[in-house]
Amino acid sequence: MSGQKTTVVVRLILEKNNEILFLKKTAQNGGGYSLVGGKAGSTESANEAIIRESLEEANIQIKRKHLRLIHIFKREFERELILLYSANKWEGKLESRELEKFKKVVWIKKKDLPKNISEVTRHLVEAYSQKQFFSEEFINWMEKKKA
Repeated sequence: MSGQKTTVVVRLILEKNNEILFLKKTAQNGGGYSLVGGKAGSTESANEAIIRESLEEANIQIKRKHLRLIHIFKREFERELILLYSANKWEGKLESRELEKFKKVVWIKKKDLPKNISEVTRHLVEAYSQKQFFSEEFINWMEKKKA
């Protein structure tokens, strides 16, 4: 696997009143729920990427000084490094700005996570809830969940 580039992916957790912000995907995109975020561009920092993705997807305006890196998830099989951020302040009227991908923005109670979120998203929310800063090897994590 040497020589393969690792992709940097950024995700955002916003929480209020024990609820986490999710994007509800359109039926064409599986209909599940996702955290705000995406891939960092080749010329942008991870901070710039999560600020851009937050605005593009959910009309969330965040200043860099309000961002906090809260979890790093290394996925060797996918060659991804997922950086999970939170923000203690943000502005904007929350709405889906990419209606071809996401139907709406919704707040969901942490204890009532929907079944139709990816295992990676579920893992990120659990790591956030447990204040775990680093995890790796999604395959190993999945095997532990099945046991």
